[in-house]
Amino acid sequence: MINPIRRVFTRRTVFRTCVVGVVLLILIVLFYVGIGVSSKEAFINGRISTVLSPLPGQLILREEITPGQVVRMQQPLGNVLTTQANDQIPGLVAQKSLLEIQRADLDKQITGIDRRLQAYQKQQQQYLAESRVQHQLGEKQSDAAFVQLKEELSAISAQATFSRQQLQRYENLFRQHFISRMEYEERKSNTRVLQASQEAKAAELRQRLLEVNAAKSGLQLTGPRTLDAPQQNQRDISLTIENMQQEKLQLIARLQATTQSIQEVAALLHSRQQATLLSSVDGVIWDISEESGASVENGTRIMRVLDCHTRWVDAFFDEADADKLLPGMAVTVRLTTSPSATWKGTIKTLRAGSGRVAVGERDVQPPPEIARRQLPVKVLTAHIDIDWKDVPDPASFCLAGRSVTVNI
Repeated sequence: MINPIRRVFTRRTVFRTCVVGVVLLILIVLFYVGIGVSSKEAFINGRISTVLSPLPGQLILREEITPGQVVRMQQPLGNVLTTQANDQIPGLVAQKSLLEIQRADLDKQITGIDRRLQAYQKQQQQYLAESRVQHQLGEKQSDAAFVQLKEELSAISAQATFSRQQLQRYENLFRQHFISRMEYEERKSNTRVLQASQEAKAAELRQRLLEVNAAKSGLQLTGPRTLDAPQQNQRDISLTIENMQQEKLQLIARLQATTQSIQEVAALLHSRQQATLLSSVDGVIWDISEESGASVENGTRIMRVLDCHTRWVDAFFDEADADKLLPGMAVTVRLTTSPSATWKGTIKTLRAGSGRVAVGERDVQPPPEIARRQLPVKVLTAHIDIDWKDVPDPASFCLAGRSVTVNI
């Protein structure tokens, strides 16, 4: 009987010991969990860009512009049509009209030059054809003159050879005393005069041959440098065409400058009559303050755009945890309504406060209890940079303003 009782007692003791051990383990886990640092309040914040009216007038928003709508940088959001008189507008209109008249006049001048250029270029082709014909005729004439001069030169050369032979014959006759000295000297003098005349004529013929050969190549060796009529006409019309082309280039440059001035004046006039509203960031429309068709003043807030690429977390910790928080410390951020949604972050700055964060038109508003300073304890405000996995759906405003929990 004793052994069964002991066995029962031993089993109860072991069971109680196990229960106590499990309870102690749970208490230890709860203790360590309890000493972890968590935020009292935290929310996702983001940069807000405000779109203001640049002039007074009537607001015309685009139909697709609604809160939550995705917009891109420099995307037109609407226009503001001025409804007030502006003293600059009449002057700008007159200036634009004057510039347009100048542009039309320049266009007319350029068109006239183009017509004259066509006529001159046609005439140039005609002169060029005449010059070719003239050149061909000149070549034929030069060839004929060349043949004639060669024949004359051959004849003169033959006469000079005959004269030398005659002089030699007279000399032989004189030596043989068949003729007197006086007759010999007379015939010798006449022969030398004839030889000199023949040599001069041969030199002249050789020079003319050189001139003919040069003329065939379009060159001129002697006399004043002149051109025939077709060549002179060709040169004159080429100079005229070149001058007209230079004039056309100058007119085109003036036309381009006038066109640019018209564009600048038109842009300035457009800016005085209406202004285009543009988004300065890539993001989503946070809210719209004025309806389309409303009258707005200069500087009136039209809408605000949330920059989904510039978001962070503002977290508030109990001041008693100040010694456990340091800039650069890694944290885990969980979405309050969906604990499975977590992100990694890093504490960037810490600031002591009275339970609120300074916000304005450029940041998402904090929860109401923070704005009304209803936190029961002194807090530390932490600015936390988050390693966002991706950009959330713009329809959810990129989760801006959503409550989160920050754990160290």
